[in-house]
Amino acid sequence: MAESGEWNGQDSTWPGRSQCSDTRKLASSPTSPMHRRISSDRVTTSSISQADDILGLSHPSHVLSDSQQWLPIMGAVRPVDSSMPTGAASWSEGGDLGSVSFTTSPNMTSASASQYHLTPESIQKSPDPSSQDVRPKPAPMHFEDVPMGYYSPPGSSQSTFSPRGRFQHSRTDSRSNLLGTPTTTAWRSPRTPPPYSIMMPPAREWWHWRPAWFMYLSFVFGVACAIGHHIFYKTLAGKPADAQLAMLRYGTVLSYAAKAGLVAAVVLAFRQRIWSTVRSKFLSVAALDSLFAAAEDMSAMLNLEVYRRAKTAMLLAAFVWLTPIIIILTGNTLTVEPALRVDNTTCPGIRTLNFSQEEFEEWRTPTKINGLFGLSVSYWNTTSTDTSSLDWFDYYTGASNPLTRITTQAAFVRQPVSKIGANLDICGSGWNCTYTINFTAPAYKCSELASGVGSEIEPLGDQEPPQGFSTKLLVPEGNYSYYAYTGGGDYSTQQMKETAEGGIPTMDPPFPKTLGAFRTEPVIWIGYSVRSNGDEPAPLNKSMPGWNESFIPKVIGCEHYEADYTVLFNLTGGQQVLNVTELRFQRRVVDTTWIQGEDANDGTNDNTTAYPKSNYVYPRDVHRYRRVAAFHSIGLQLRNFLNGTTDSHQLNNPIVNTKADQTIVLDPRREYFAYPNLLDLIPSLYEDMVFSLFSNQQFLSIVWAAKPDQISGTEPGDESTKYPCVRSRLENVYNYHERDLWIVYSLAILLAAAGVVSGTFAILENEGVPRSTRFSSIVAATRGPALEKLRWVGEDTGNVPRDVKSIKVGYGVQRASGLGVIQEEGTRDPERVVWEGGDLRYGFGLEGDVQQLRSQARSEGSLFRQT
Repeated sequence: MAESGEWNGQDSTWPGRSQCSDTRKLASSPTSPMHRRISSDRVTTSSISQADDILGLSHPSHVLSDSQQWLPIMGAVRPVDSSMPTGAASWSEGGDLGSVSFTTSPNMTSASASQYHLTPESIQKSPDPSSQDVRPKPAPMHFEDVPMGYYSPPGSSQSTFSPRGRFQHSRTDSRSNLLGTPTTTAWRSPRTPPPYSIMMPPAREWWHWRPAWFMYLSFVFGVACAIGHHIFYKTLAGKPADAQLAMLRYGTVLSYAAKAGLVAAVVLAFRQRIWSTVRSKFLSVAALDSLFAAAEDMSAMLNLEVYRRAKTAMLLAAFVWLTPIIIILTGNTLTVEPALRVDNTTCPGIRTLNFSQEEFEEWRTPTKINGLFGLSVSYWNTTSTDTSSLDWFDYYTGASNPLTRITTQAAFVRQPVSKIGANLDICGSGWNCTYTINFTAPAYKCSELASGVGSEIEPLGDQEPPQGFSTKLLVPEGNYSYYAYTGGGDYSTQQMKETAEGGIPTMDPPFPKTLGAFRTEPVIWIGYSVRSNGDEPAPLNKSMPGWNESFIPKVIGCEHYEADYTVLFNLTGGQQVLNVTELRFQRRVVDTTWIQGEDANDGTNDNTTAYPKSNYVYPRDVHRYRRVAAFHSIGLQLRNFLNGTTDSHQLNNPIVNTKADQTIVLDPRREYFAYPNLLDLIPSLYEDMVFSLFSNQQFLSIVWAAKPDQISGTEPGDESTKYPCVRSRLENVYNYHERDLWIVYSLAILLAAAGVVSGTFAILENEGVPRSTRFSSIVAATRGPALEKLRWVGEDTGNVPRDVKSIKVGYGVQRASGLGVIQEEGTRDPERVVWEGGDLRYGFGLEGDVQQLRSQARSEGSLFRQT
């Protein structure tokens, strides 16, 4: 069926339709003051869809420019000539599309007619052209933007996809083709229903992805990174500061990730708060500029209006700008500080003392370790060169030279002599160490026996003081400030009057029974005077006043014991410091009492007599004898240093006749008077001599602490000689300030959580639909003619005029009055609601042009609604 009507015999123009699917919805309004010309001076016709041919509708091939005039709305034209030929449609006076006449084509079947719902009332014969009146001016035509991807060719029936995801059945009749609308705009009359209806998609299950979840996942991610940051620093705390830059960088990455997660959550909440604000309040264009840019443009924070109108949103934006401080503050919670590292471990080079090795040493076949001979503390004589003789035995002759050298050095340096490199051998390079060892060695036990002028000297156990020894020898009564007698009953190095080389007696056997026997161990008797006036100058001699009151005479006695030592060795910085933590006296070295004035007359050159004689230590008791000989040799070194006197009758010119002035016993700053704590100094000096044996590892008594029965020699230790020790050193370690880190993260997480809660409420206020500030969202919110009445371009085309920026704008419902559209039942479009009088759309508009339905949005919202 062909359309029989024409306008002035001229062809109407049909602009070609675009084939791309445009998802934007461009709003055209009947009241829009702007109109776009869509026809050129002469436009050739485009081919019509095949459906028109089936209906038998014919269209003008072209329309001349001078035969057209602009209609009140965009894209509508009509002929200027009032004369109308026999046409297919006529306009009624009411401005509406009146009765339309169609002539059926011979090819038009009844089936085709029923398919397009053509009724006899709508299909009439075309009137005679000569009798047709001039057609009145039509009413303004109403357009609704329809993306061409959703547009069906005229007269066709096909499935189209609506933006809400539901396929709709759409059809466009031939009447719409009469208007020649632009390719991007479809129009409809007030009574024409929308080209497609919006249907809500079926509800998804709760576990399906929701856009709102990204805000919560970002928050959880930020909290997880903060916890990970804490755990990472916790594992580094106290450990050596190795790879410092790498560790600090890893911590910074975790801090940045925590900050990024929290900021991402707050930024998403900020965007929701933006839309919640503009839906409920009108703001100036300048304030809207600042509000939308607050999270990314610092200058946007300077607008005061936005603080008054959008306090919550601006607080969220302020949080975004302040979060970089998280990285700065948390980065300082891991520092590198020097700390004392202490390891309870084992050390391979620790040695101890075991004088049992002296008992088994045979000086004729000396022990040799690492190419060096083992050293004994004693020298020996013998009674025969024939070791198989029944009268053969070895006997003590004196202390060895290595012992004398070591003890003399200890006395001079006034501290134990340490081996050079002991720190490296025992502790290891760069380490200090401490360890405790136990051993049995000789010790002197001292007691005070008299104090004060004229005091009597008490006996030391069963031992009486030496004859003639009293406090009267000491100043102020006597001339001596120091008087030591250490050789009473001492062993005689010349045991026989006549001996051959090696101490072999020249007499024939049998030899005296007491030859070489240790009869007693000498007691150390020391008398000394201390000054009673402290640091005040004392009288120089007895003739000066105050002499008798200036000095206090004292007497002490010391016995030689075998004792059990517990000693703490501290090797720090190459220095050795020893501390006797426990000393238990076991027995006297020789448990006898010297009898003064009684000669032995036993055939030896030693006339010492002591009781009980059964406690004498004889050479044929080899093991015990050699042990006692070792203790006697060491004690002899101390006694040799202490023996002697200091004459102080003329205080400014003392006469020293003792080697004690080379030790810690006498004070050279006080005219060589003895130190007041002499009672403690004597045992201490002796301990220094004993401990100095460790400085020469060739001594037979130096053994491994882990293997007390094995002589160590000078060999370094190995795995088999490791002994418990505590190693320590100052080293740079990581120090984690846990409290400071959690103060920063707690505040950040708390504020971010508040922001997320605010964003959640904003989503509920925004109909439960998470919104963004992307380009497409802005375009969707600003479509339509609501803002076209503003003069957006000023003299400076790069900026919006100031008067426009001061205009209040809000987001709400735009009312297209007069449309009278009824929304289909069972459909629901968040961006289109039906109100009495017209079709309502959401978008930005001027105050008064839009209505903000905040309460309705809240009631209809759902947090997990899909868009």
